Amino acid sequence: MLQYLRKVRASFNGGLVINPGLVSVHEIKIEFSISKGISSSPNSAEIKLYNLAETTRNGMGKEFDAITLEAGYMPPAGMAGPGVLNYRRNENGVYVSDFGRVATEYSGNVGIIFKGAVRDVEHKREGTNIITTIACGDGDAAFRRATISKSYPSGTPVKDVIDDIAKQMEAKGLSRGEFKYPEALEGKTFKRPYAACGSCVRELDTIGRGNGFYWSSQNETLELVPSDGFVGTVALITPETGMIGTPAITDNGVRVSALLNPEIRPNRRAQIKSQTLEMNAADGMYRVSECTYSGDNYTGEFKVDITGEAIKGGKVDEGIKR
Repeated sequence: MLQYLRKVRASFNGGLVINPGLVSVHEIKIEFSISKGISSSPNSAEIKLYNLAETTRNGMGKEFDAITLEAGYMPPAGMAGPGVLNYRRNENGVYVSDFGRVATEYSGNVGIIFKGAVRDVEHKREGTNIITTIACGDGDAAFRRATISKSYPSGTPVKDVIDDIAKQMEAKGLSRGEFKYPEALEGKTFKRPYAACGSCVRELDTIGRGNGFYWSSQNETLELVPSDGFVGTVALITPETGMIGTPAITDNGVRVSALLNPEIRPNRRAQIKSQTLEMNAADGMYRVSECTYSGDNYTGEFKVDITGEAIKGGKVDEGIKR
C-alpha cells in the first residue's frame, strides 16, 4: 500500500464538514485518539480541532450530535489519477475504485475510523491556539436509552429475543450489522419463561455470557460474533504495508502497530507477516480484539495499535479463562 499525504476529515450532523475534499495546504489540524474493542463497553474517541472560526465553534456541542471521523492517506490533488474521480465507499466506509479494490496509488485509503455521538465539547486556549476538544461515544444513545419490557413463553428461540433487543436499539440509532451466531445457539430455546426487562445493554450482556458470543457497537452498527469467531474482511499487515517495528507475541495472540489503515477493525481478521518472528497463529491470522487509532494530519504519529487473538483451525484461541 502506498502512503502519500495524511487526510483527516470530520463531519457533523447539519452538514458541517471540516477538511472536505482532497488534501489541501490549508487544512484544519485534527488530532485524535480512538479506542475500539469487541466487548460491549462503548468505543470512545477524543478529537481535537485547532483554531476553528468562532461561528463554527459555537455551532457544535450538543449531546448526542452525530460525528464521523475519516482518516487515511491520499495523494495531493496534482497527482489525481483515474481512481480519484471514481472512488466510492464500500460497506466498511473505505474508499474503493469502481473495480472494488481499495484505492491506493490514486485515491488513497481514507475511510471511517469512528462514527458516534458527541458527549462533551470544550474550547480552550493554549498559547496561540484555540483547541476544541470533543469527547465522543459509539452508540451512546442506544447504550443509555434503549430499554425492553417483554415476556416470552418457554420454548422461545433465544435468537428471537436477541432480535427484539436489536430492534429496540435500532430505534435509538444503532443500526443492525453483521450477526454471526455461535453454532450452539442454532435452534436453542429458553426452557423456562423468560422476561426481558430494563436496559437492552444489560439484557444482551446476560444472554451473551450464557451463549458464548460478544456484541458491540462498531461505528453506530450493532455486531455480534461468537467468542471464538469473526466476521468481515482481512487486512494484511507486513513491513511493506505499513507495519511499525516488530510484533510482540502474547500467550494467545499478538500486539502490533501499523500505519493508520481504516480496514483494521475489531471483529475482523488481520494477517500479520514478520521477517524476524514466527507468528503463533495459522498463516499469521488473528482476530482484532482491540485497536487504538492515534495521530493527526500534520506531524507525529498516524497509526493503529492492534491486539489480536490467534486463529487456529478456523477458531479464535481465547486463552485461559479464569
